[in-house]
Formats: sequence, C-alpha cells, structure tokens
Amino acid sequence: MSDSYTPEAGKISKDKFPEGTEVTVGADGTVTINYPDGSQDTIPGDQVVEAKTDADKTNPTVPGTKVEVKDPNNLTDEEKQQVKESIENANKDQFPEGTQVTIGNDGTATITYPDGSQDVIPGSQLVTKQGSDVANAGDAKNNGQGTTASIQGATADTTAKKLPQTGEQDASATAATGLGLIILSLLGLFGLGSKKRKED
Repeated sequence: MSDSYTPEAGKISKDKFPEGTEVTVGADGTVTINYPDGSQDTIPGDQVVEAKTDADKTNPTVPGTKVEVKDPNNLTDEEKQQVKESIENANKDQFPEGTQVTIGNDGTATITYPDGSQDVIPGSQLVTKQGSDVANAGDAKNNGQGTTASIQGATADTTAKKLPQTGEQDASATAATGLGLIILSLLGLFGLGSKKRKED
C-alpha cells in the first residue's frame, strides 16, 4: 500500500512520511509502516480501528404477540420460559450462536451475546396482564392484515349485494317492458278482430 493511506484519528500522517514509505494493514487492523531505509513502525489494530460488538451488529426483533401473564410485575417460571421462547423464535435467524436470553420478574429480557455485549427489551413490550385487550398490540403485521381483511370483506359483501340487486332491477324492467308490448299486441289483435266482425 502506498503512503497515501491515512488511518483514523490522524495517527498516521502521509505528510510526515519520507518519499517511498509503504504502509500495510493487517486483517486485525494492525498498521505496519515500512520506511525507505528498511526501518519500520507498527501501530496495533485496536488503536486504529474500533471493532463492532455483537450488540452493535444485532437488532433484536420484539415478538408481535405479547405473552399474557397473571401478574406483569411478578412472572412465574413458566411464564418467563414462554417469554424467552417467544423472543428466541422471533430472532432464530438473527442471534449469533451461543446467545443467552434471560427474563426478569417483570418480563424484561436481557440478551447476552457471545462477546459479552447485551441488548435489553423492556417487559412492557413483551408481556401483558391476562384478559387485557392489548395482548397483540405489538403485532403490527397482524393488525395490518386484520384491518385489510375486514376492509376487503366489507367491500366484497357490499359488491355482492349491489350487483345482484342491480341485475334484478334491470331484468325486471326489461321483462315488464316486454310483457307490456306483448299484451298491447294481443289487445290490438283482439280489437281488430272485433271490428271486422261488426263490419261484416
């Protein structure tokens, strides 16, 4: 690598390098500076780059459906297990292998990643009191689908009611008109027949 390389925080300045200086960077971020006279300087990677933690790289998904519990402030072991499984199922393709999920008494979930970094999800987003109407408040997808389904159902019913009714009205009007013409024709024939007989 040429001397045009300048790492973060100004730790290496190309203006200070003699012409012909070469800079190489290792896989761990360690910088090696090779001067024209064969001498070297080395800067450890942790002074040049900042590694992202597992928590930085992971954005946990909050389960759409909250777990219903008897007392949101004091979960039983069985309820804690349900919350844990709910989180793990919602994030089965996101958590690094070895991730641990622990649930507090109030339903708060602490997600500990293999590198020791953590994410925390408040219990209020994970549990609700039994019988509450907000059990599925966090499930935006289901709520959206439910609303859409209701609207589509109403539209379909309205259409179904309107179309046959309109058809019947059109058919009735047509039939009445046709029947009227037939009756008038018959009356006309009978009228002509009677007139002829009187003349004879």
